[in-house]
Amino acid sequence: MRAGRLLSSLLDYLNIKELYPPQKDAMKVVEKGDSLLMSVPTAAGKTLVAYAALIKAVNAKKKGIYLVPLRALAWEKVVELRGICNSILNGAKVGVSVGDFDKARGLSKYDIIVATSERADSLIRNNPSWLGDVECLVSDEIHLLNDSGRGPTLEITLSKFREINPNIQIVGLSATVSNSKEIADWLGATLVESDFRPVPLRKGISLDKEIKWDDGETAQIGLEGVNGIAIDNMPEQALVFVGTRRSAEAQAKNLAMLIGKRLQNEEKQILQEYSEKIKSSADEVTSVDSNLSKLISGGVAYHHAGLTNGQRQIIEDAFKSKALKVLCATPTLAAGVNLPAKRVIIRDLTRWESTFQSTQPLPVLEVQQMLGRAGRPGFDVDGEGILVAKKHDQIEYFTETYFEGETEPVLSKLGSEPALRTHLLSLIASGTINTKEGLHGFLEKTLFGSQGELWRTQHRLNKVLNFLDEENLIEIEGKQDGEFVPANSQLQEKLRATAFGRKVSQLYIDPLSGVIIRNALQSEVEANPLGLLHTIARTPDIYSLYVRKNEMETYLTHLMQMEGDLMLPPPVEHIDLEFYLWDLKTALLLMDWAEETPEEHLLKRYSTTPGDIRAKVETAEWILYAMSEISELVSPKTTKLITELQIRVSNGVRKELLPLLELDSVGRVRARALFNAGFTTQKSIRDAKPSDFKDVAGIGTVLAEKLTGKKGPMQMHFELG
Repeated sequence: MRAGRLLSSLLDYLNIKELYPPQKDAMKVVEKGDSLLMSVPTAAGKTLVAYAALIKAVNAKKKGIYLVPLRALAWEKVVELRGICNSILNGAKVGVSVGDFDKARGLSKYDIIVATSERADSLIRNNPSWLGDVECLVSDEIHLLNDSGRGPTLEITLSKFREINPNIQIVGLSATVSNSKEIADWLGATLVESDFRPVPLRKGISLDKEIKWDDGETAQIGLEGVNGIAIDNMPEQALVFVGTRRSAEAQAKNLAMLIGKRLQNEEKQILQEYSEKIKSSADEVTSVDSNLSKLISGGVAYHHAGLTNGQRQIIEDAFKSKALKVLCATPTLAAGVNLPAKRVIIRDLTRWESTFQSTQPLPVLEVQQMLGRAGRPGFDVDGEGILVAKKHDQIEYFTETYFEGETEPVLSKLGSEPALRTHLLSLIASGTINTKEGLHGFLEKTLFGSQGELWRTQHRLNKVLNFLDEENLIEIEGKQDGEFVPANSQLQEKLRATAFGRKVSQLYIDPLSGVIIRNALQSEVEANPLGLLHTIARTPDIYSLYVRKNEMETYLTHLMQMEGDLMLPPPVEHIDLEFYLWDLKTALLLMDWAEETPEEHLLKRYSTTPGDIRAKVETAEWILYAMSEISELVSPKTTKLITELQIRVSNGVRKELLPLLELDSVGRVRARALFNAGFTTQKSIRDAKPSDFKDVAGIGTVLAEKLTGKKGPMQMHFELG
C-alpha cells in the first residue's frame, strides 16, 4: 500500500478528519523516511505521527519498535496498535516486551514490539538476529534523557540502534524543551517544534478564596485552597498534584468528605461498583483497600507508586469513565498515564531533594507536563491549570517561572559512575566495542559526547574501566599505567569481557550487583534463605527500606541475632552500618513475605505500602534469578536453593507449597487452602473427586474438575444428554 493511502486509512480508522498543524509538518518528515524530533505540548497529536511511522515500516516488510518510559503505558499502546494493524495492515503482529531481561526468544515473529528502553537495551545485549530488520524506532517522552534514572539507558539504547543500523528512522516524541534543536541534531533528525494545543490552556494562580487568571479575570471560590478550586469545578473532573504520597492520601480524604455530599444518587451507585471492585479484586483485603474503597465512594481517589497495579488500574478506569470527580496524585502520574481532566490543580511546587538536603522548586518542565493534562480534546473548549499560592509574593514568582519561563534543557546523565559502569560493560560484552579507542568513538556519538562531557569525565571513565578489570568482568590487554589517559593518545588497549562479565551483562544487572552476589556465594557462610535475601538487598538494583531512628535499636538487635546467617559481613564504618541495616530490614520483609505473613501485618511491621511490597518482590525475583545464573559459574551446589527461594518470593509461599504452585490456576491463596485441607501433594489432588473440594476456599466446581481431570456426574449427564 502506498504511503498516502496508508495514512488515509489510518486517519479513517481513528476517525480523524483533519491533522493539526504540527502533525502536518511531522507527517511530511515521516513520509520521506527521515528521522524526526516532534517537540510539542501534551495532546497535540504526537502519538498519531508515531503510529504512522511504524505502520509505514511494517508496510515495507520491516520491523518497528515503540519505546515507552513505563510498563504501565506499554499495554495501552499494544491494544491501540493491534487494532490499527488488524484494520489496515492485514493483521500484522504486535508484541510487548517488558520483562525477562535476558530473554529475546519469540520476539522475531512480531512486526511491532512495544518495550521499555531497559528491555530494548537488554535485547541488544543478547543480539537477536532480527535487530537489523528494525527500520523505525519510536521513543516516547524522549525528554526523559534528562532523568538520572532512566535517561542513561534510553540514551545508550538510541545510540546502539543507530550504530546497528545507521539508516534507522528515529521518531522522538518530546515535551517542549529549551534545547530541542540540540537533541534533534544529535539524533540527525528534523525538528518539528510548536506550542500548539488542540484545547487552549487557561492558566491561573489561586490565593485564599480567589483565582487570578492569566487573561486578567478573577474568580471567587467558596473555600480556600484545593478544596475550593476542586468544588468550584464540579461537576467537571479535576486532577490535583501534590508533593508526596502521604499528601495525596490526606488531600483525597479531605476532598472526599466534601465532594461525597454533593454527589447524585446515580453517581453514588456507579462509584459503589468501583468501590466494591477494589476489595473484591484483592487477594488479601488490607487497610489500604478499605481506605481506597471508602474514598472512591466519595468520588475521590489517590494515585501513586505505593498502590498495586490492580488498584491503580481500577482507579484509572473509574477516572476515565468520569465516575471519579477528583484524583489526587504525585507528579509521576503526569508522565506515566494518559488521564486528562478539565481542571489541573498543582498544590505543591517544591519537594525535598536528597542531593541538596533541602526543599527545591519543581522544574519548569515537570510543572508544564502536569499543566498539559488540563483539557480533554473533543470534550472541553479549554483546559484550566491552576497553581496554588500560599503567600501574595508567590504570585509573581509562579507567573514568571512556570507560565512565562523557559523549560530546562535536556542534559545527558550518562556520566554518572553507576551508569558508566553498567553501560561500558554492556558495550564490551556485546562486542559493540573492543578497544579503548572504539569506546571513545562510540561515546562521542552519544548525547553525552555531543554535549562535550566525555573529556571532562575522563578520570571517571578510567576509574570504571579499572573497576571492571579488577573485578574480573573485563580484561584489558596492553593496559597503560596511570589513571588518566591523554585525549590525544592512541588508546591501543584491547577490551574483552570475561565469562563472568558477559553473564552479568546479559542478566541486566548492575556490574556491582554481580560482584556483590559473587562475593557472597564465595563466602565461608553456608548459603541460607535469609543470607541470600540480604545479599540481593545489598545490591544497587533494589531500593532498600529506610530504618527510622526509633527502629534502629530493633534492627541492631536483629543483626546480633542473625549475623551468623548473613553471607556479607557488617561494615566497620557507622554510616555504612546504617545502610547495612536498611538492607537487613528489606531482607526480613522479603523473608516474611515468603513465609506467608499476612499482607496487613507486613504493611504495619515495615511501614510500607502494597505497591512497594510488589515492587520489591518483583525486583527480588529478578535478582534471585540472576543469582542462580551466577551461581552456576561460581557455586553450582547453591543453585537449587536459590531457585526454590526465587519461586517462594515470587509467589509469597513457604517451601511446602512449591509442588502445588505447579498446578494451573493455583496461586498463593489457593495453594495454602488446598494444603490446609489435606491436599498436600499433586497426587493427592489427582486421586480426589471434584466433590472432595467443595469446602476448600477458592476451589469451585470447574477448577476442581480441572485439577482432578474428572467431571462430576451432573456435568457428564448434561454432556451425554
